[in-house]
This record gives sequence, structure tokens and C-alpha cells, in this order.
Amino acid sequence: MSQKLVLLKPISEEDAHALLPIWSDAAVTKWTRYPILQSLSEARTRIKQLEQTKHTSRYTIRQHDDLSIIGTCGFKRLNFLHETGEIEFELSSTFWRQGFMTAALQELLHIGFDRLQLNRLEVKVNADNIASQRLVRRAGFRQEGTIRQGRKWDGKFQDVLLFSLLHSEFRSTSSAEQIGQLELLRLLDLTNNSASYANKIVSEVNDHVVRLAVIDGDYHWHKHDDCDEAFFVLEGKLYIDLEEKTISLQPGDLFTIPAGVIHRTRSKQRTVNICFEKAVNEISGS
Repeated sequence: MSQKLVLLKPISEEDAHALLPIWSDAAVTKWTRYPILQSLSEARTRIKQLEQTKHTSRYTIRQHDDLSIIGTCGFKRLNFLHETGEIEFELSSTFWRQGFMTAALQELLHIGFDRLQLNRLEVKVNADNIASQRLVRRAGFRQEGTIRQGRKWDGKFQDVLLFSLLHSEFRSTSSAEQIGQLELLRLLDLTNNSASYANKIVSEVNDHVVRLAVIDGDYHWHKHDDCDEAFFVLEGKLYIDLEEKTISLQPGDLFTIPAGVIHRTRSKQRTVNICFEKAVNEISGS
């Protein structure tokens, strides 16, 4: 980026007033492990907890031009013996998809790898949080696996994707290539080591992504309120249950589900398919 968008500053109790609107926004908190806050005293308490928790370092994300606070990011579970840490972040929904979180993540990675001299950083992202998955992938993080039902939110268990980045792999955004661009992908080769479940972005096309999935079992009923979704089967047989009928897809079959249509995917054996959808794709259902 030609102009610096953000700077990071250690969090302090004075930041509570600016952070309360962010921490009380359901659109933001749905992707974090924290409950929605209701008062300024709760915001101050959370900041104190962040400041006092061992092996944790938290920063406010500020706009570079006026120093206004638009989010937070930082490290937890810092282990200087093994030179590892885990990162967390959240950004005011007003500033989503404008490059601010990309810039903040780069600043945080420079702190972790250059200042703290860490060798490995991890980040855990909810399986349905497509925007954050795209963010960390573009920063160079690699998905290592799925933590099945690793989080519980609003009474429901959620799968979590584990990503990692090593110091030797770290590169700035300016030198990062888009996922899948000018790269020959042999899709079936990418799934050889996936036995029963995998789901990852393998390429980007404008504001859409190409996801490669291995399925062996049932996914829950759900819908995408503002996004069509197309499935193309490469291997096995994929079933798509709609409210009134079931569609059976063989290798070579393509089926598109319009936005707002409730459905579920399932298979009776190992099945490989690719899915085309918007990069930011909200999921609702049960």
C-alpha cells in the first residue's frame, strides 16, 4: 500500500469508550470468543483482563490519519521457549473490506516475527468466517486442519480452522500473490491426504472464491442470504437436500443453489467437489 492506513498502540483502560461500540456489535462478536458487552464498565473490565492475562499482548488498531480506534489485535499464549504465539483480531464492521485489517495484520506480524523474534504464529478461524480465512491466507498463513466443534457460540458448537505461519514464510502483502493466480492446480492431487473432511479455498476470482471440499457424511441445514452457490462434483456422489426434493450429483455434474434457499449437502461415501461462492458469504441455519 502506498499510504500507511493504521498503527498499533498497546491497549489501555482509556480506550474503553472507543471500544464499547465495537465490542457491543453482534456482527463483530459473532466471530470472536467474547460475549457482547453492554456497558462502559464491562469494557473497562475486559481491558483489565487483557492487560493482566499472562503471555498476552493486545493492541488497539488506529486509523493513521486521525488516530481513531477501529479495532484491536494481538497475541495470546506467547511461549518464548518454543517461540510461538496465537493471534486474535476484531475490526469495527464500519471498516470491513477497506484494507484496514490487512494493514493491521501486517503490522502485527512484523511485531511478532521481527520484534518478538517468534518462529511460529497461529490463528483460529471459524469454519464459516470466509472473510477472515481469506485475510489470513493472503497474509501467507497455511491451513493445518480443522478443530471439530472447537468453539461454542449461542448454544451451538462450531468447527474451527487452524492456520499457521512460520518466520521463514513471512512476506509482506506487497509481495503476496492472490490465491491460485497463475498457478496450475491439480485438484484431485490436493485431496489425496484428506480422508473424510476438508474444506479450503484454492483460488480467487474477482470477489468470489473457489473452494475444494472432501465430504463423507452430512452437513447441517443452512442457507446463504445474499449469495448463490454452485457445486461441481469431481469424485464420488454428492447429495443436495432441498426442502421438497433431493438432487444427486455424479462426477461432472454441476448444480447451482440460489441465495436464500435452505439446503444441506451430504454423501454416503468419500466425495470431492468444488464450490463457487462469494468471498464474503454469510451462513444462517441450524
